[in-house]
Amino acid sequence: MNITNEAKQYIQSVLEEQQAKGLRIYAIEGCCGAQIGLSLDQPEESDTISFINDIQVAISPIASGLLSDVTLDFETEGSQAGLVMIGAPNNC
Repeated sequence: MNITNEAKQYIQSVLEEQQAKGLRIYAIEGCCGAQIGLSLDQPEESDTISFINDIQVAISPIASGLLSDVTLDFETEGSQAGLVMIGAPNNC
């Protein structure tokens, strides 16, 4: 997994605002396969904690196998802006 510099800046501001230490990436199994989710939750005991572009990221065991080609980026489109996962599996 990669985090672009643009996403890093945005994430750092959100972490500071929310007084959080890092991100948690998890996967939820559904009828269309696993879907990746992103939260500010505390790491769970089974998570692997990594630092990606200086951001603490806790990755659940199910999500870890889905992230090899994923890039977390920050995009602005018109008046909307936000994080996007480029290369995340889209099974539905």
